[in-house]
Amino acid sequence: MFETDTIEIFEVPSHWVSEGECRLNASFYSQDVIAARLLLSKVANKGVTTTPLVDLSDDISMPALKITIPFTDHGEPYLTQSEVEYFLPESRKKINLSKLQHPDKWYVKSGVILISQSGTIGRVTIATKYLERFVISPNPIRLTANEEIIGYLYAFLSSWIGSALIRSPKYGVTVDHILPHHLYNIPVPRIPELEGKINRKILEAHRLREEAQGLLLKTREMLYSELGLPEIDKDDVEYLGGEKGRIIKSFEIKARELDFRLDASYHLPLCRLAIQKLTEARSGAVKRLENIADSFVPPRFKRTYVKNPTDGIPLLQGTHISQTRPQDIKYIWKRMKNLDSYSVKKNWILVTCSGTIGRLSLVRDGWDGWSATNHLLRIIPKEGEIHPGYLTAFLLTVYGQAQFQRLTYGGVVDEIGEAGELFDDILVVKPKNEELEDRIGRLVFEAYDKRDKANQLEDEAVNLLEKELRELTQK
Repeated sequence: MFETDTIEIFEVPSHWVSEGECRLNASFYSQDVIAARLLLSKVANKGVTTTPLVDLSDDISMPALKITIPFTDHGEPYLTQSEVEYFLPESRKKINLSKLQHPDKWYVKSGVILISQSGTIGRVTIATKYLERFVISPNPIRLTANEEIIGYLYAFLSSWIGSALIRSPKYGVTVDHILPHHLYNIPVPRIPELEGKINRKILEAHRLREEAQGLLLKTREMLYSELGLPEIDKDDVEYLGGEKGRIIKSFEIKARELDFRLDASYHLPLCRLAIQKLTEARSGAVKRLENIADSFVPPRFKRTYVKNPTDGIPLLQGTHISQTRPQDIKYIWKRMKNLDSYSVKKNWILVTCSGTIGRLSLVRDGWDGWSATNHLLRIIPKEGEIHPGYLTAFLLTVYGQAQFQRLTYGGVVDEIGEAGELFDDILVVKPKNEELEDRIGRLVFEAYDKRDKANQLEDEAVNLLEKELRELTQK
Protein backbone atom coordinates (compact mmCIF):
# COMPACT_ATOMS: atom_id res chain seq x y z
CA MET A 1 0.00 0.00 0.00
CA PHE A 2 1.34 3.45 -0.93
CA GLU A 3 1.57 6.11 1.77
CA THR A 4 -1.22 8.70 1.78
CA ASP A 5 -2.30 11.42 4.16
CA THR A 6 -5.26 10.20 6.19
CA ILE A 7 -7.46 11.37 9.05
CA GLU A 8 -7.43 8.97 11.99
CA ILE A 9 -10.79 8.41 13.70
CA PHE A 10 -10.93 6.21 16.79
CA GLU A 11 -12.61 5.80 20.16
CA VAL A 12 -11.20 5.05 23.61
CA PRO A 13 -12.71 4.00 26.94
CA SER A 14 -13.76 7.00 29.04
CA HIS A 15 -11.74 5.82 32.04
CA TRP A 16 -8.53 6.33 30.02
CA VAL A 17 -9.25 10.06 30.02
CA SER A 18 -9.52 10.22 33.80
CA GLU A 19 -6.27 8.34 34.27
CA GLY A 20 -2.94 10.09 34.49
CA GLU A 21 -3.02 13.74 33.46
CA CYS A 22 -6.64 13.79 32.17
CA ARG A 23 -5.44 14.58 28.68
CA LEU A 24 -7.93 15.60 25.97
CA ASN A 25 -5.50 15.94 23.03
CA ALA A 26 -6.07 13.23 20.42
CA SER A 27 -2.38 12.36 20.04
CA PHE A 28 -2.40 11.04 23.61
CA TYR A 29 -4.77 8.29 22.43
CA SER A 30 -3.46 7.75 18.88
CA GLN A 31 -3.76 4.33 17.26
CA ASP A 32 -0.19 3.27 17.95
CA VAL A 33 -0.62 4.23 21.63
CA ILE A 34 -3.87 2.27 21.85
CA ALA A 35 -2.22 -0.72 20.14
CA ALA A 36 0.71 -0.58 22.61
CA ARG A 37 -1.57 -0.38 25.64
CA LEU A 38 -3.78 -3.22 24.42
CA LEU A 39 -0.76 -5.41 23.69
CA LEU A 40 0.66 -4.86 27.17
CA SER A 41 -2.76 -5.57 28.64
CA LYS A 42 -2.96 -8.85 26.74
CA VAL A 43 0.52 -10.02 27.79
CA ALA A 44 -0.38 -9.13 31.38
CA ASN A 45 -3.31 -11.54 31.07
CA LYS A 46 -0.78 -14.19 30.06
CA GLY A 47 1.09 -13.75 33.33
CA VAL A 48 3.74 -11.24 32.24
CA THR A 49 4.26 -8.59 34.90
CA THR A 50 5.13 -4.98 34.13
CA THR A 51 7.24 -2.58 36.16
CA PRO A 52 7.17 1.24 35.92
CA LEU A 53 10.25 2.54 34.14
CA VAL A 54 11.16 4.74 37.11
CA ASP A 55 11.48 1.67 39.36
CA LEU A 56 14.01 0.09 36.97
CA SER A 57 16.10 3.24 36.62
CA ASP A 58 18.58 4.94 38.91
CA ASP A 59 17.64 8.35 37.54
CA ILE A 60 15.47 9.96 34.84
CA SER A 61 16.21 13.66 34.51
CA MET A 62 17.47 16.55 32.41
CA PRO A 63 19.71 19.48 33.45
CA ALA A 64 17.31 22.34 32.76
CA LEU A 65 14.10 23.15 30.93
CA LYS A 66 14.13 26.86 30.14
CA ILE A 67 17.56 28.45 30.11
CA THR A 68 19.60 30.80 27.95
CA ILE A 69 22.62 28.77 26.88
CA PRO A 70 25.84 30.83 27.23
CA PHE A 71 27.55 30.15 23.91
CA THR A 72 31.03 31.56 23.45
CA ASP A 73 33.94 31.48 21.01
CA HIS A 74 36.25 29.97 23.62
CA GLY A 75 34.73 27.34 25.87
CA GLU A 76 33.79 23.70 26.16
CA PRO A 77 32.68 21.78 23.02
CA TYR A 78 28.90 21.44 22.89
CA LEU A 79 26.59 19.00 21.10
CA THR A 80 22.95 19.56 20.25
CA GLN A 81 20.21 16.98 20.70
CA SER A 82 20.47 15.80 17.08
CA GLU A 83 24.28 15.73 17.09
CA VAL A 84 24.45 13.10 19.84
CA GLU A 85 22.95 10.67 17.30
CA TYR A 86 25.91 11.11 14.91
CA PHE A 87 28.44 8.36 14.28
CA LEU A 88 31.36 10.69 15.06
CA PRO A 89 29.92 14.09 16.02
CA GLU A 90 31.97 17.27 15.80
CA SER A 91 31.19 20.26 17.97
CA ARG A 92 30.02 23.34 16.05
CA LYS A 93 29.47 25.43 19.18
CA LYS A 94 31.19 26.09 22.50
CA ILE A 95 29.67 26.90 25.86
CA ASN A 96 30.79 28.81 28.96
CA LEU A 97 30.16 26.34 31.80
CA SER A 98 31.05 28.86 34.50
CA LYS A 99 27.71 30.58 33.89
CA LEU A 100 25.66 27.45 34.56
CA GLN A 101 24.38 25.94 37.77
CA HIS A 102 25.45 22.31 38.29
CA PRO A 103 27.61 22.19 35.14
CA ASP A 104 28.55 18.57 35.85
CA LYS A 105 24.99 17.52 34.97
CA TRP A 106 25.53 18.69 31.40
CA TYR A 107 28.01 15.86 30.80
CA VAL A 108 26.99 12.22 30.31
CA LYS A 109 28.76 8.96 31.02
CA SER A 110 29.06 6.04 28.65
CA GLY A 111 26.01 3.79 28.94
CA VAL A 112 23.49 6.53 29.74
CA ILE A 113 20.33 6.37 27.61
CA LEU A 114 19.50 9.69 25.92
CA ILE A 115 15.89 10.27 24.86
CA SER A 116 14.97 13.22 22.65
CA GLN A 117 12.34 15.34 24.39
CA SER A 118 11.65 18.11 21.91
CA GLY A 119 11.00 18.32 18.19
CA THR A 120 11.09 14.68 17.08
CA ILE A 121 10.11 12.97 20.32
CA GLY A 122 11.41 9.61 21.50
CA ARG A 123 14.63 9.00 19.61
CA VAL A 124 16.77 6.80 21.85
CA THR A 125 20.58 6.70 21.96
CA ILE A 126 23.13 5.13 24.29
CA ALA A 127 26.00 7.50 25.05
CA THR A 128 29.47 6.22 24.16
CA LYS A 129 32.83 7.05 25.72
CA TYR A 130 33.42 9.51 22.89
CA LEU A 131 30.46 11.63 24.05
CA GLU A 132 32.01 12.03 27.50
CA ARG A 133 34.28 14.78 26.15
CA PHE A 134 31.35 17.02 25.16
CA VAL A 135 28.84 19.18 26.98
CA ILE A 136 25.48 17.72 25.94
CA SER A 137 22.42 19.86 25.26
CA PRO A 138 19.88 19.84 28.11
CA ASN A 139 17.19 18.64 25.70
CA PRO A 140 17.84 14.88 25.77
CA ILE A 141 16.39 13.25 28.87
CA ARG A 142 19.06 11.24 30.69
CA LEU A 143 18.13 7.73 31.91
CA THR A 144 20.62 5.75 33.96
CA ALA A 145 20.30 2.15 35.14
CA ASN A 146 22.60 -0.71 36.06
CA GLU A 147 24.39 -2.72 33.41
CA GLU A 148 22.27 -5.83 34.03
CA ILE A 149 19.16 -4.16 32.56
CA ILE A 150 20.18 -1.01 30.68
CA GLY A 151 20.34 -2.82 27.33
CA TYR A 152 16.90 -4.37 27.81
CA LEU A 153 15.41 -0.97 28.71
CA TYR A 154 17.03 0.53 25.61
CA ALA A 155 15.58 -2.21 23.39
CA PHE A 156 12.08 -1.76 24.83
CA LEU A 157 12.18 2.04 24.49
CA SER A 158 13.45 1.64 20.92
CA SER A 159 10.62 -0.73 19.98
CA TRP A 160 7.41 0.56 18.41
CA ILE A 161 5.69 -0.10 21.75
CA GLY A 162 8.12 1.93 23.84
CA SER A 163 8.33 4.65 21.20
CA ALA A 164 4.54 5.03 21.15
CA LEU A 165 4.36 5.30 24.93
CA ILE A 166 7.18 7.87 25.01
CA ARG A 167 5.43 10.07 22.44
CA SER A 168 1.97 9.71 23.94
CA PRO A 169 2.15 12.55 26.53
CA LYS A 170 3.76 15.09 24.18
CA TYR A 171 2.53 18.65 24.41
CA GLY A 172 3.18 21.92 22.59
CA VAL A 173 1.79 23.92 19.70
CA THR A 174 4.74 24.72 17.44
CA VAL A 175 7.31 22.32 18.90
CA ASP A 176 6.42 19.06 20.65
CA HIS A 177 7.88 18.37 24.11
CA ILE A 178 7.86 15.80 26.88
CA LEU A 179 9.31 16.01 30.41
CA PRO A 180 11.17 13.40 32.49
CA HIS A 181 8.14 12.68 34.71
CA HIS A 182 6.16 11.65 31.62
CA LEU A 183 8.42 8.58 31.39
CA TYR A 184 8.14 7.46 34.99
CA ASN A 185 5.08 5.24 34.65
CA ILE A 186 5.82 3.66 31.26
CA PRO A 187 5.11 -0.04 31.91
CA VAL A 188 8.07 -2.27 31.05
CA PRO A 189 7.18 -5.96 30.52
CA ARG A 190 9.40 -8.34 32.48
CA ILE A 191 10.40 -11.55 30.70
CA PRO A 192 13.35 -12.93 32.71
CA GLU A 193 14.34 -15.63 30.18
CA LEU A 194 14.51 -12.98 27.45
CA GLU A 195 15.92 -9.96 29.28
CA GLY A 196 19.45 -11.31 29.60
CA LYS A 197 19.70 -12.28 25.93
CA ILE A 198 18.45 -8.91 24.72
CA ASN A 199 20.61 -7.03 27.22
CA ARG A 200 23.74 -8.82 26.00
CA LYS A 201 22.97 -8.04 22.34
CA ILE A 202 22.51 -4.33 23.05
CA LEU A 203 25.66 -4.14 25.18
CA GLU A 204 27.62 -5.89 22.41
CA ALA A 205 26.26 -3.37 19.89
CA HIS A 206 27.28 -0.56 22.25
CA ARG A 207 30.81 -2.01 22.52
CA LEU A 208 31.13 -2.25 18.74
CA ARG A 209 30.10 1.38 18.30
CA GLU A 210 32.65 2.54 20.82
CA GLU A 211 35.33 0.54 19.02
CA ALA A 212 34.23 1.98 15.66
CA GLN A 213 34.50 5.54 16.96
CA GLY A 214 37.93 4.76 18.37
CA LEU A 215 39.09 3.45 14.99
CA LEU A 216 37.94 6.60 13.17
CA LEU A 217 39.74 8.77 15.73
CA LYS A 218 42.87 6.66 15.26
CA THR A 219 42.78 7.07 11.46
CA ARG A 220 42.42 10.83 11.85
CA GLU A 221 45.47 10.97 14.12
CA MET A 222 47.44 8.76 11.73
CA LEU A 223 46.48 10.88 8.75
CA TYR A 224 47.62 14.12 10.39
CA SER A 225 50.80 12.75 11.93
CA GLU A 226 51.99 10.58 9.04
CA LEU A 227 51.22 13.18 6.34
CA GLY A 228 52.61 16.03 8.43
CA LEU A 229 49.42 18.08 8.06
CA PRO A 230 48.70 20.51 10.90
CA GLU A 231 45.33 20.29 12.66
CA ILE A 232 43.84 23.63 11.69
CA ASP A 233 40.54 25.26 12.60
CA LYS A 234 38.87 28.66 12.37
CA ASP A 235 40.98 29.96 15.27
CA ASP A 236 44.10 29.63 13.11
CA VAL A 237 43.07 32.30 10.60
CA GLU A 238 43.10 36.07 10.95
CA TYR A 239 40.24 38.41 10.10
CA LEU A 240 40.20 42.15 9.47
CA GLY A 241 39.34 44.04 12.64
CA GLY A 242 40.54 41.45 15.13
CA GLU A 243 37.84 39.82 17.26
CA LYS A 244 35.08 42.05 15.88
CA GLY A 245 36.08 41.07 12.38
CA ARG A 246 36.02 37.42 13.40
CA ILE A 247 32.35 37.73 14.39
CA ILE A 248 31.31 38.86 10.92
CA LYS A 249 34.14 37.01 9.12
CA SER A 250 35.66 40.11 7.56
CA PHE A 251 38.67 39.43 5.34
CA GLU A 252 40.44 40.66 2.22
CA ILE A 253 41.53 38.92 -0.96
CA LYS A 254 43.62 39.93 -3.93
CA ALA A 255 41.85 40.47 -7.25
CA ARG A 256 44.04 37.90 -9.01
CA GLU A 257 42.82 35.24 -6.53
CA LEU A 258 39.10 35.70 -7.23
CA ASP A 259 39.01 32.83 -9.75
CA PHE A 260 35.84 34.36 -11.25
CA ARG A 261 34.00 33.78 -7.95
CA LEU A 262 32.52 36.78 -6.11
CA ASP A 263 30.72 34.81 -3.37
CA ALA A 264 32.49 35.17 -0.02
CA SER A 265 32.07 31.51 0.97
CA TYR A 266 34.43 30.47 -1.82
CA HIS A 267 37.23 32.58 -0.36
CA LEU A 268 36.84 31.97 3.39
CA PRO A 269 40.27 32.16 5.06
CA LEU A 270 39.99 28.66 6.54
CA CYS A 271 39.37 27.20 3.07
CA ARG A 272 42.34 29.08 1.63
CA LEU A 273 44.55 28.02 4.55
CA ALA A 274 43.57 24.36 4.08
CA ILE A 275 44.43 24.42 0.38
CA GLN A 276 47.72 26.19 1.11
CA LYS A 277 48.73 23.52 3.64
CA LEU A 278 47.72 20.77 1.23
CA THR A 279 49.89 22.11 -1.55
CA GLU A 280 52.82 22.30 0.88
CA ALA A 281 52.51 18.61 1.84
CA ARG A 282 55.71 16.68 1.17
CA SER A 283 54.64 13.21 2.34
CA GLY A 284 52.27 12.58 -0.54
CA ALA A 285 51.17 13.60 -4.00
CA VAL A 286 48.33 16.12 -4.28
CA LYS A 287 45.68 14.68 -6.60
CA ARG A 288 42.56 16.25 -8.07
CA LEU A 289 39.44 14.28 -7.23
CA GLU A 290 38.67 13.58 -10.89
CA ASN A 291 41.95 11.67 -11.19
CA ILE A 292 41.16 9.26 -8.36
CA ALA A 293 37.36 9.04 -8.31
CA ASP A 294 34.21 9.60 -10.32
CA SER A 295 31.46 11.76 -8.85
CA PHE A 296 27.88 12.55 -9.75
CA VAL A 297 24.56 13.73 -8.35
CA PRO A 298 21.49 11.97 -9.79
CA PRO A 299 18.65 14.07 -11.21
CA ARG A 300 15.63 15.01 -9.13
CA PHE A 301 12.99 12.29 -9.03
CA LYS A 302 9.48 11.71 -7.79
CA ARG A 303 9.49 9.36 -4.83
CA THR A 304 6.75 6.78 -4.46
CA TYR A 305 6.79 5.71 -0.82
CA VAL A 306 5.37 2.42 0.45
CA LYS A 307 4.34 1.46 3.97
CA ASN A 308 5.36 -2.19 3.78
CA PRO A 309 9.19 -2.55 3.75
CA THR A 310 8.91 -5.75 1.69
CA ASP A 311 7.44 -3.69 -1.14
CA GLY A 312 10.26 -1.18 -1.17
CA ILE A 313 13.91 -0.28 -0.75
CA PRO A 314 15.29 1.90 2.10
CA LEU A 315 15.88 5.51 1.06
CA LEU A 316 18.85 7.32 2.57
CA GLN A 317 18.38 11.05 3.06
CA GLY A 318 20.83 13.75 4.07
CA THR A 319 19.99 13.52 7.77
CA HIS A 320 20.85 9.80 7.80
CA ILE A 321 24.41 10.17 6.62
CA SER A 322 25.89 11.32 9.91
CA GLN A 323 23.72 9.18 12.17
CA THR A 324 25.06 6.11 13.92
CA ARG A 325 21.81 4.37 13.10
CA PRO A 326 19.58 5.94 10.43
CA GLN A 327 16.35 7.10 12.07
CA ASP A 328 12.87 7.20 10.52
CA ILE A 329 13.86 5.40 7.33
CA LYS A 330 11.29 5.51 4.54
CA TYR A 331 10.94 2.99 1.72
CA ILE A 332 10.43 3.76 -1.96
CA TRP A 333 8.63 1.38 -4.28
CA LYS A 334 11.06 -1.21 -5.61
CA ARG A 335 9.35 -1.21 -9.03
CA MET A 336 9.84 2.51 -9.45
CA LYS A 337 11.12 3.59 -12.86
CA ASN A 338 14.91 4.08 -13.13
CA LEU A 339 15.44 2.93 -9.54
CA ASP A 340 18.97 1.73 -10.37
CA SER A 341 19.95 5.36 -11.02
CA TYR A 342 19.38 6.14 -7.36
CA SER A 343 20.86 2.98 -5.82
CA VAL A 344 24.20 3.10 -4.01
CA LYS A 345 26.93 0.46 -3.96
CA LYS A 346 29.50 -0.85 -1.52
CA ASN A 347 32.55 1.42 -1.06
CA TRP A 348 30.85 4.47 -2.54
CA ILE A 349 31.11 7.66 -0.49
CA LEU A 350 27.92 9.70 0.05
CA VAL A 351 28.16 13.44 0.76
CA THR A 352 25.34 15.83 1.64
CA CYS A 353 25.10 18.50 -1.04
CA SER A 354 22.02 20.42 0.15
CA GLY A 355 21.30 22.04 3.50
CA THR A 356 24.20 21.18 5.81
CA ILE A 357 27.03 20.62 3.35
CA GLY A 358 29.77 18.03 3.62
CA ARG A 359 28.38 15.38 5.93
CA LEU A 360 29.53 12.06 4.56
CA SER A 361 29.53 8.33 5.06
CA LEU A 362 31.10 5.27 3.49
CA VAL A 363 28.72 2.63 2.11
CA ARG A 364 29.50 -0.88 3.27
CA ASP A 365 27.45 -4.09 3.25
CA GLY A 366 24.75 -2.62 5.50
CA TRP A 367 23.71 -0.01 2.91
CA ASP A 368 24.75 -1.80 -0.27
CA GLY A 369 21.82 -1.71 -2.71
CA TRP A 370 19.84 0.91 -0.78
CA SER A 371 18.55 3.96 -2.63
CA ALA A 372 19.57 7.52 -1.83
CA THR A 373 18.07 10.93 -2.44
CA ASN A 374 19.33 13.28 -5.14
CA HIS A 375 20.58 15.55 -2.33
CA LEU A 376 23.52 13.17 -1.82
CA LEU A 377 26.65 13.40 -3.95
CA ARG A 378 28.06 10.01 -4.96
CA ILE A 379 31.86 9.65 -4.98
CA ILE A 380 33.10 6.41 -6.53
CA PRO A 381 36.83 5.79 -5.90
CA LYS A 382 38.64 4.43 -8.95
CA GLU A 383 40.01 0.96 -8.40
CA GLY A 384 43.79 1.00 -8.11
CA GLU A 385 43.94 4.80 -7.77
CA ILE A 386 43.01 5.24 -4.09
CA HIS A 387 41.67 3.19 -1.19
CA PRO A 388 37.98 4.05 -0.57
CA GLY A 389 38.53 3.96 3.19
CA TYR A 390 41.50 6.30 3.00
CA LEU A 391 39.58 8.75 0.80
CA THR A 392 36.73 8.70 3.34
CA ALA A 393 39.14 9.46 6.18
CA PHE A 394 40.70 12.35 4.25
CA LEU A 395 37.38 13.92 3.27
CA LEU A 396 36.25 13.77 6.91
CA THR A 397 39.15 16.02 7.95
CA VAL A 398 39.03 19.81 7.87
CA TYR A 399 41.00 19.62 4.62
CA GLY A 400 38.16 17.81 2.90
CA GLN A 401 35.33 19.61 4.67
CA ALA A 402 36.72 23.08 3.90
CA GLN A 403 36.82 22.29 0.19
CA PHE A 404 33.18 21.20 0.19
CA GLN A 405 32.24 24.42 2.00
CA ARG A 406 33.92 26.65 -0.58
CA LEU A 407 31.68 25.22 -3.31
CA THR A 408 28.53 26.31 -1.47
CA TYR A 409 26.02 28.54 -3.18
CA GLY A 410 22.38 29.49 -2.55
CA GLY A 411 20.36 32.09 -0.66
CA VAL A 412 17.99 30.33 1.74
CA VAL A 413 19.31 26.76 1.49
CA ASP A 414 22.99 26.02 0.90
CA GLU A 415 23.66 23.86 -2.16
CA ILE A 416 26.53 22.19 -3.96
CA GLY A 417 24.42 19.62 -5.77
CA GLU A 418 24.77 21.24 -9.17
CA ALA A 419 28.41 22.23 -8.81
CA GLY A 420 29.18 19.66 -11.52
CA GLU A 421 32.78 19.68 -12.66
CA LEU A 422 33.80 21.85 -9.69
CA PHE A 423 33.93 18.65 -7.64
CA ASP A 424 36.79 17.55 -9.89
CA ASP A 425 38.99 20.30 -8.43
CA ILE A 426 38.83 19.03 -4.84
CA LEU A 427 42.41 18.27 -3.76
CA VAL A 428 43.39 15.06 -1.96
CA VAL A 429 46.80 14.11 -0.59
CA LYS A 430 47.64 10.54 -1.62
CA PRO A 431 50.46 9.15 0.56
CA LYS A 432 53.72 8.16 -1.05
CA ASN A 433 53.72 5.26 1.38
CA GLU A 434 51.12 2.88 -0.09
CA GLU A 435 51.20 0.72 3.04
CA LEU A 436 50.07 3.73 5.11
CA GLU A 437 47.19 4.41 2.73
CA ASP A 438 46.12 0.77 2.89
CA ARG A 439 46.41 0.64 6.69
CA ILE A 440 44.26 3.75 7.17
CA GLY A 441 41.79 2.49 4.58
CA ARG A 442 41.40 -0.90 6.23
CA LEU A 443 40.81 0.70 9.64
CA VAL A 444 38.06 2.87 8.14
CA PHE A 445 36.49 -0.23 6.57
CA GLU A 446 36.60 -1.94 9.97
CA ALA A 447 34.98 1.06 11.68
CA TYR A 448 32.03 1.19 9.30
CA ASP A 449 31.67 -2.61 9.37
CA LYS A 450 31.45 -2.46 13.18
CA ARG A 451 28.81 0.25 12.89
CA ASP A 452 26.75 -1.96 10.55
CA LYS A 453 27.20 -4.99 12.81
CA ALA A 454 26.08 -2.97 15.84
CA ASN A 455 22.96 -1.84 14.00
CA GLN A 456 22.24 -5.43 12.98
CA LEU A 457 22.53 -6.64 16.59
CA GLU A 458 20.28 -3.83 17.78
CA ASP A 459 17.66 -4.66 15.15
CA GLU A 460 17.81 -8.33 16.17
CA ALA A 461 17.30 -7.45 19.84
CA VAL A 462 14.36 -5.13 19.21
CA ASN A 463 12.74 -7.52 16.73
CA LEU A 464 13.17 -10.41 19.18
CA LEU A 465 11.41 -8.47 21.93
CA GLU A 466 8.56 -7.36 19.67
CA LYS A 467 8.16 -10.91 18.31
CA GLU A 468 8.04 -12.44 21.80
CA LEU A 469 5.42 -9.96 23.01
CA ARG A 470 3.34 -10.47 19.87
CA GLU A 471 3.46 -14.26 20.21
CA LEU A 472 2.43 -14.09 23.87
CA THR A 473 -0.80 -12.36 22.85
CA GLN A 474 -1.57 -15.19 20.42
CA LYS A 475 -1.13 -18.09 22.85
